[in-house]
Amino acid sequence: MSSSKSSNSDIILSKPNKHPINKTNQLLWLDKCDKSVKSIANEFMLKTTHISFSLFIKYYKKAISEMLSILKPTTLQFFVTSEDEHKSSYWIMQIIRKYVNTKKYDIQIVKNVADINPEIPVIIPDDASYSGSQIYNLLELFENKNLDIFILIPFISNTAIDLIKNATNEYNITGTLYFLDKSLYIMKPVYELMSKKKLEALFIYYTVNPKNVREYPIYFDHKVADNYSSFPLIYTYGIMPNEHNKNIIHECKKNRIPLKKRFDEFERIPLLKNCNHDIEFDIHTPACPRQPYKPNFSKISSSSSKSKTSKKRTTSI
Repeated sequence: MSSSKSSNSDIILSKPNKHPINKTNQLLWLDKCDKSVKSIANEFMLKTTHISFSLFIKYYKKAISEMLSILKPTTLQFFVTSEDEHKSSYWIMQIIRKYVNTKKYDIQIVKNVADINPEIPVIIPDDASYSGSQIYNLLELFENKNLDIFILIPFISNTAIDLIKNATNEYNITGTLYFLDKSLYIMKPVYELMSKKKLEALFIYYTVNPKNVREYPIYFDHKVADNYSSFPLIYTYGIMPNEHNKNIIHECKKNRIPLKKRFDEFERIPLLKNCNHDIEFDIHTPACPRQPYKPNFSKISSSSSKSKTSKKRTTSI
């Protein structure tokens, strides 16, 4: 078990680059879509949500404040499986340390279930939860235990909330399960935002079975989620829905060939600002936006942004 002793001002957050949609490239991208799905592709882009880093921090600060008002703690007990500085859990804990008044609250980091103090709530922090499967699997570690658990995840789906609730029942975890309320951003899957007919027409270009598209049209400055949760083929790699790209994807699926082997053959235009055309293909950890906690992260900045940053003050809750 570790405790936070550093002051908030000592913590320097690694900030991601800015990755809004490049409107010029988006028009070029749409121009190279097949005519039959151009309007649907445009609708998909309109339904896409970009969460800037400033908005992400705004929600996380509100989430921390709400958590403190609910728990009314003196000690905050966080359960994380790794404090590796190149993992998201470490980055999230840096955000928490920066915006919690450590003179008022003692932060305890627990990595082993055996070290948990059952007398105080266990806080599970993360940046986002799409399906909820990661938290579901983590909760198995608490099987048959009597614990209060607080899910500190402001960006979450209703599917994830339901799965996490089911996990506490399945693993016989007694105690109170807390979720955020006032500071929640409920992420909606694409099938709640577009008609089934349109989704099938669009995603036949990206998969052989477009009848079960359940991912989320949302991305953050600090990451595009993998292909099980979001749409990196579109957001990160700019692969447009046209016959040329469709044939490559369908041939790869049919012959069980990794898309990576034919990546150079795709027609594509980067859709996100500060994402280059010559990035490496990785469908599980999309190469752009590059997570600020990764070892080879490089900051794109300007003198104007530096001057603005230096004037901002950190406030602790």
